[in-house]
Amino acid sequence: MNERLVYAEIESVTDEMRNDKRVLIISDNALFMVTTKTNSKWYNLYFESVPAEAIDAYEIEFKDGKVSSVWFPTS
Repeated sequence: MNERLVYAEIESVTDEMRNDKRVLIISDNALFMVTTKTNSKWYNLYFESVPAEAIDAYEIEFKDGKVSSVWFPTS
């Protein structure tokens, strides 16, 4: 994975987030937005690096320009 993944805790999901293929929304005791470090500049949120343990646990990947997870599929 060349692109670093970052996350932010969010209160709601916007249409912009929903339509951005570089955004993964995770709902697990809280609502989180996962995206690439490069893409995060488009959102006015505080981002932190996604821990390797979370990438493994949620099977998050950035492939073919899309952030995805088998546990949190997007439509």
